[in-house]
Amino acid sequence: MANSMQLDIFEHSRDVTLRNAVIDALTDRDVAATMAAIDDLVSEYAEDAMLPAFNLLAERLALRVAGPLNRVSTGDVLRATENVIATAQGVFGIEADSWLSPFWAELATAAAALPFDPRDEALHAAPQLLRAGKWNDACILLESIPSWRRQPAPLAWKIEAIARIDGMDAIWPLFAELSWMAARRAEKLAHHLEIAELNKLVRSFDVEFDGDGGKDNGFAWFTAWALITHPQLADRFQGTQAGANTSAEHCARLVLNLLALERQGRHADLVDGRKKLRDTHHGLFERYMRTRR
Repeated sequence: MANSMQLDIFEHSRDVTLRNAVIDALTDRDVAATMAAIDDLVSEYAEDAMLPAFNLLAERLALRVAGPLNRVSTGDVLRATENVIATAQGVFGIEADSWLSPFWAELATAAAALPFDPRDEALHAAPQLLRAGKWNDACILLESIPSWRRQPAPLAWKIEAIARIDGMDAIWPLFAELSWMAARRAEKLAHHLEIAELNKLVRSFDVEFDGDGGKDNGFAWFTAWALITHPQLADRFQGTQAGANTSAEHCARLVLNLLALERQGRHADLVDGRKKLRDTHHGLFERYMRTRR
């Protein structure tokens, strides 16, 4: 009876063995071995549920990317790679990013000559380098984009690259500038970075911030709110460059100035500064005053 049970277990595990052979070949990035392993699986389990996923991954593995690419061919390769992300995650789990990384690096190399175009930003090599985990290479490439700090996409990419290399402290000025320039993009990036300190602040902001109902309300006010609720952050924002002087940026700079005046004990100037803050955003002014009564 024991031997019979072992045979049953062996029979039912044959499909698992064949699947694992495909996964091993995919992991080794061996196209020929992958195709052979898939053929073996098909020969014994033609209706196996994993075959569509294996075929899709094998097709992407077999795709040869020869650069330099133009925008059309770059877009084709980009879509082909993005189309297998979910499948790779299903097959490789937490190792999916590692398996996909060489594809992104290969695409970045092949598309390196394409200039940045804000109308089709995904075709630039920088976001592919970020996906490949090549943070330093992305930083260097981004420096070649004219006025990168004045454009939402390159600025967001630069923030991510620096954050991966040096952590949150190094990106505060750039992150503030992005929130003033492209609030929704900054908010999305904050979640994508998955930095504990930033996540905690964003969650508190989402719960506490009370906008005035104007068109500029939203994440653009995050920097001013963060400075009011956590004055110790002031030194981290000192490196911000002047932007379009939106209401949100103006408000944040008013708060920075108020914090400096408080440290200097210039009470007469504080009165005028607080009036300006009240006129800019009454809700943030009230939040500021609650901590100083």
